[in-house]
Formats: sequence, structure tokens, C-alpha cells
Amino acid sequence: HTIMLAERRIIEGSDAAAILQALYKLHEHGVSGLDLRPELEDIYMAVEDFVAKATSEEVGGKFNTAKSRNDQVATAIRLTLRKNLLDVEERLLELVNALIALSEKNTDTIMPGYTHLQVAQPTTFAHHLAAHTFAFLRDVERIEQAYDVTNSCPMGACALAGTSFPIDRVRVAHMLGFKHIDENSMDAVSSRDFALQAMSALAIAMANLSRLAEELVLWSSAEFNLIELPEEFAATSSIMPQKKNPVVG
Repeated sequence: HTIMLAERRIIEGSDAAAILQALYKLHEHGVSGLDLRPELEDIYMAVEDFVAKATSEEVGGKFNTAKSRNDQVATAIRLTLRKNLLDVEERLLELVNALIALSEKNTDTIMPGYTHLQVAQPTTFAHHLAAHTFAFLRDVERIEQAYDVTNSCPMGACALAGTSFPIDRVRVAHMLGFKHIDENSMDAVSSRDFALQAMSALAIAMANLSRLAEELVLWSSAEFNLIELPEEFAATSSIMPQKKNPVVG
């Protein structure tokens, strides 16, 4: 945003450089470098206070030009969520690849298929693993859809009705890695449906992960005895040495 202000000659280049140097200094120190006294209200005001002290009151006052706490917070939420969605997608794809590799090794491994926990029809271990694989691939699709909705930049919307400064919202969006801008300024700062969509995708993914985890616990029991858990994912009882309990953590 500060770079854009300088490019548009809304603030002087020297002032922009001083502000950026202050922000870089804050980045090095982290939150511990902020004065979080109550009268500053929140971290947004604390950052503005830090910049003013690191530069001057005059230069620091320009830091907030053509932006509001509203559009900045909305942008920060989207930036954080965007990264977290990519992290989850990466882990899901790692799981999918592991399931595919295990399936390829077990295309001829016969196992019972169950309904109501009763033996129903014969199937293969690969067939069963593939069922989970397809579910996780749908989770990846849902996360990508949530990412696309999240990947829109609110910066420049200000409090709710934009600004009279001749800013370049598209330039800011591109520098932040967003695909496009939120077209309506009020929608940009007030909407959180993108977060709900992400939460929905993640909740469904957790349900699918729970299904797989539940089966692994069941299969490792003495009654089913279909799989053997590695030692790093098992623990014994404090009193019953024959136990091998599924444990993570």
C-alpha cells in the first residue's frame, strides 16, 4: 500500500522509504517490538504508533493515508486464511499420494468388506483405500474453491465507501498476490462468507479424516486384526501389558 502511494505520488518517495524501513524493523522485532498499551485500542493502532515513533509524527501520520483499520484487517484475514488453506491442501495431497502408493502395492490383497460391522462382500485393500482417496480429492477441490473466493483483495475499500485519493487498488492486489480486487467497497470490509466457506471445507475434510482414523483404530483391534500399528503410533496400558492402544502425540 505504501509503495502504491509513492508510485501514485500521493506521498513523497522519501516518506514512503522511511515508513517501509520502520515496517521492516518491526518485522524483525515482531509483536514484542510494539507498545501494546490499552489506550492504543488494538494492534492496528500500535503499528501506527510504532511507525510514528520510528520516523516522525508527520511521516508516521502518512502511514494511514487512504486505508482504514477495516480494509486492512479484512486483508490480513484473507492473507492468513489463504496461506493456511494452501498448507492444508499440501498435507491432504501428501496423504492422497501415500494412499495411492499403498493402493498400488495392494491391488491383489483380498480383505472383507463390511456393512453394519458385519462381513458382507470380499473386496481388496486397494479398493477400500481408493474410497478414502476420492473423498480426500473432493476435499482438495473444496479447499481450492474456498481459496479462490478468499483470493480477492479488500485494500482500498477503507472504512466502507472508499477514498477520494487516486489510489491503484489493482496494483496493491497484485503486490499482495491476490487474483483480483473486491469490486464493492462495502462488501469488501463487511463480508466474512469466504471464511465460512473455508470452515465448511475444512469441517468436511476433518470428517473424512475422522472416518479413516476410526477405521484404522478398529482394524488394529484384536477383534479385527487387519493391520498392525507402528510402535510410534501406539502405547501400552499402565496396568495391562497385553494392550497396544492407538495413540498419536
